[in-house]
Amino acid sequence: MRAITAGARDRACAHRDTVAGLPHGSSTAPAPWQPGQTLWVADRYAVVLVLIILDYLAISLQGVSAWGRVIVTAFTGATLLLTLRAAHARRIWLVLAAFSLVASALLTALATAVSASVGFAPTVASIGRLLLIITPVVILRDLARHPVVSVDTVLGAICAYLSLGIGFAVVYSAIDALGPQPFFAEIRHATPNDFLFFSFSTLTTVGYGNLLPRGSLGQTLAMLEALFGQIYLVIIVARLVSLWGQQNPRASRRDRPAESAPDSASRPES
Repeated sequence: MRAITAGARDRACAHRDTVAGLPHGSSTAPAPWQPGQTLWVADRYAVVLVLIILDYLAISLQGVSAWGRVIVTAFTGATLLLTLRAAHARRIWLVLAAFSLVASALLTALATAVSASVGFAPTVASIGRLLLIITPVVILRDLARHPVVSVDTVLGAICAYLSLGIGFAVVYSAIDALGPQPFFAEIRHATPNDFLFFSFSTLTTVGYGNLLPRGSLGQTLAMLEALFGQIYLVIIVARLVSLWGQQNPRASRRDRPAESAPDSASRPES
């Protein structure tokens, strides 16, 4: 038990030094977070959580303002980019997020500026936010590499949960913009707040019933979101809370072959 605790502490210290950009001599430091570790967003899920909450407020308060849509699109794109950077995502995802941020903001602004394309602006904004659906996956992938379950790990799990709700809302909005009929059966012209309200009430299985998806695709996605929301809370979040302050089992299994290799190499032959 003491050996396991000491190993977990060594990995945590090595991880902290790597994030801070400090030299360390431990060979157990996780290799994935090498580039740009001195940036303020590295493993700062508290900051990411604040940005995601601000995204929710910005989208819900956006209303039908044309240039407000441009600002919200740029803000959500910037949050996506910073979240991927904090989760140590691969470079390809960072490049795609940067391209999506610039392209969606410019196209939304262009569609808003041209009077003939005002109706096209919400469609461009919805498509530009579709990359948000990868955020929960990237965050959970990063959390699985944390050597010790800490406050930052739990905050990252909360960020992934909120990102899941926003991601489904973006998908619903895109279906409404690209589909032949409105997404909801009750209202014809839904606002971004309607999609957020429906998504999070489905994710948390509150189910007020005032908004119902019209087509089979929307109904299927709503059921999947409800299942994901319940399974996520019961399995992932509950597991992380139970392991608070302890060694991450996934990280320990990943590091075990690397740690045992030198021992087997140095063992004298009989």
